[in-house]
Amino acid sequence: MKNVSMEYQEWPFIEARRILDRLERIGKSSVVLETGYGPSGLPHIGTFGEVARTSFVMQALHALAPDVKAGIIAFSDDMDGLREVPTNVPNREMLKPHLGKPLTAIPDPFGEDRSFAHHMNRKLREFLDSFGFQYRFASSTEQYCSGAFNEGLKKVMDNYVAITEMFTATIAEDKRASWSPFFPVCEQCGRVYSTKVTSIDAEAYTVSYECTAATGKYGACGHKGTASILDGHCKLGWKVDWALRWYCLGVDYEVHGEDLLDSVRLSTRIAKLLGGEPPETFKYELFLDEKGKKISKKIGNGVSIEQWLRYAPVDSLLYIMYLHPQRAKKIGLPLMPEIIDQYLELVAGYDGAEDSPVPFITRLSHGAHADKAKGGEVITYTMIFQLVTALNITDPAIVRDYLVRYQPDAKDNLAYYDMLIGDALAYYKEVFLPARKAEDPGHAQDAALKALAESLSGASGLEADAIQTLVFQAAKDNGVSPKEWFRTLYRLFLGQSSGPRIGTFLLLIGLDKAAERIRSHLES
Repeated sequence: MKNVSMEYQEWPFIEARRILDRLERIGKSSVVLETGYGPSGLPHIGTFGEVARTSFVMQALHALAPDVKAGIIAFSDDMDGLREVPTNVPNREMLKPHLGKPLTAIPDPFGEDRSFAHHMNRKLREFLDSFGFQYRFASSTEQYCSGAFNEGLKKVMDNYVAITEMFTATIAEDKRASWSPFFPVCEQCGRVYSTKVTSIDAEAYTVSYECTAATGKYGACGHKGTASILDGHCKLGWKVDWALRWYCLGVDYEVHGEDLLDSVRLSTRIAKLLGGEPPETFKYELFLDEKGKKISKKIGNGVSIEQWLRYAPVDSLLYIMYLHPQRAKKIGLPLMPEIIDQYLELVAGYDGAEDSPVPFITRLSHGAHADKAKGGEVITYTMIFQLVTALNITDPAIVRDYLVRYQPDAKDNLAYYDMLIGDALAYYKEVFLPARKAEDPGHAQDAALKALAESLSGASGLEADAIQTLVFQAAKDNGVSPKEWFRTLYRLFLGQSSGPRIGTFLLLIGLDKAAERIRSHLES
């Protein structure tokens, strides 16, 4: 094992050191990292974030201890029962009679796969494969039904009383008497969420149950029977199931959202009761929308992964997943340009340090990443967007020509900038224009604008600072306050009251083009 240096301080290295300390403590030579997926819906930005962050930690492990074998298990909770019909699937009516059944026992509403879960699991694998993530897929149904979980299930039964006491201390008193860690699959109707354990036979590893007559939303059938707890005839409730998974799969590390902190604590205690060594865990904060509210799939706020990748390259999404995961961060369509620019500025200033986010991101983005700038101004997403807004151009070739003239080094990574231009154009047409309420610059400062147009027309070979001086001089000579002057210029070029440094911006769009734009306004 490579000596662990204190040189690396970024969070993936801190987490990797925790894992290596664990290996030494328990005498283990390989590492199992796990991520969980609930296949009642399609993969989303949270799914991406969980696998990306786990992959960052695995990268740090490989850097610190290249001889230690490590792998990620992407685990699908596909034996869970369907609690409600999702809103984003076809043929919703066909799913209603199957509420409460395991997801692998429900027909695929898309009509493409063996079951609802098989469809979602396929989408998960396609989703992860599209980003090049390295992982091993595992199905809850397969683990239960193949007997892979049998040893752990027996230990749950052996510790039935202790687990029950431990769990029921955390729930309402009126629910304690009916609670059991086991959910038998009803042999008559196939439901798992409508069954209630009435007695256990610890020696035979069986439970007696009834599919409660009160129909509720799961349509219980009233059947009474006895079921083995082994080979997929029963599943465990969530928090006990999580501990079982850790125990049977030998999980060493798992990240989780702050909303699961209480579950982690209880599952950790149960895993120890089973005789296992609970994994090292890492709590990340959930994302907020641009208004500071928690992102919710039901509400539809925030930004989806489809939207992000429609308007921005994947490396910028990896950046936001890497950045301070234990701090709540705002993420939304209006904030995307700013977030992307932060990443591009980070790359521009990258000094080759291994503990920077940059190498972590570029290893996962498989070529779709920005190279370090070689000097001059950084071409940002906002710069591209504002160029398109100012000139009202949507031809990517024209935008590229402007950028290359402004920053010739962009040619060294032209494929990336072409992608960035395409993303910014899509954002401009599909997000900005439909919501735009352009601000009118008015004509109160026409004299100053005329003077600026004349100065720009006669100028050539000026740098951004010299252009900035011309702009200030036009305002000063015509008695216009800088605050009102710049607001007028931004309204004229961008249709808004604020914007970039005006000298840099005018250099980008071209002084003749800027003068032409001003004259067009003066004639209106």
